[in-house]
Amino acid sequence: MTQEHDTDHRIQAILASGIKIPPMPETLLRLNTLLRDADAGPTELAALIRDDGALSGAVFRVVGSPVFGLRTKVDSLPRAISLLGMSNTGALLRTETLRAALNDPLHAKALEHLWNRSAQIAALCIVAIKKARLRDINTDVAFMLGMFHDCGLALLCKRFPAYAEALAESTTWPDIPALDASLQVSHTVMGQMVAKNWGLSDELVLAIRHHHELSGGFETIAADLNEKALRLSAILNFAIHLYDQQNALDDQAWETGWRDETARRLLIDTNTLADWESDVQSANDDD
Repeated sequence: MTQEHDTDHRIQAILASGIKIPPMPETLLRLNTLLRDADAGPTELAALIRDDGALSGAVFRVVGSPVFGLRTKVDSLPRAISLLGMSNTGALLRTETLRAALNDPLHAKALEHLWNRSAQIAALCIVAIKKARLRDINTDVAFMLGMFHDCGLALLCKRFPAYAEALAESTTWPDIPALDASLQVSHTVMGQMVAKNWGLSDELVLAIRHHHELSGGFETIAADLNEKALRLSAILNFAIHLYDQQNALDDQAWETGWRDETARRLLIDTNTLADWESDVQSANDDD
């Protein structure tokens, strides 16, 4: 069975199990239309979200945080959007809308763990692309990669209690691939479905789907992934490694495969990766 056919089979099985992918809400549809309008700017975007306390509050919160490297306090929504930039603001609003669409009070603790980890990894993805000087991967893409990469778990928590229990009870991060295998389902396929339905780029969709898969020199999955998607999944795994290191978590996947794989995909050596890691750690110590 080819990988494409296997994915199609898994998608059909997941949909048949009763899991429903949330549709894009009206606000996001209007946002996408606005972002495609070359004449629209911060004033128009501010008008779109001004009456939504959660979305406008997220913009003020992030513009005053180190996520995009701004750390600026402002009291004007158009000014905050201007400082973030239209693309970064759009990425932030997509992720905030996603969180709202996948909200489930029954699994609040599990989802809090999921989104807190995703937010930290999203910030580290931005750090990683800056270290790698990847000019074709912008900060908004890196941010969405980190926020969306495990979004399939939010849906699986609704259908399979074991996911919610693992996320809620663990003080670290559970072995999600092992849980997938035991339940014969895939959180990455779920994430792929959400990302595709919510209009993310093909490269992001592919990186989300394959972010756990080592290619062994590109023989096994390179046919399904383009070069940018391969780099995105490498950047994501470097960010996850940084997160694990900062939180003293198990880092076996990095040590046994992703270190070499990331270096290969980014066309550098492992010593350079180690230097990047030291730079990030030093920057965190200075903060």
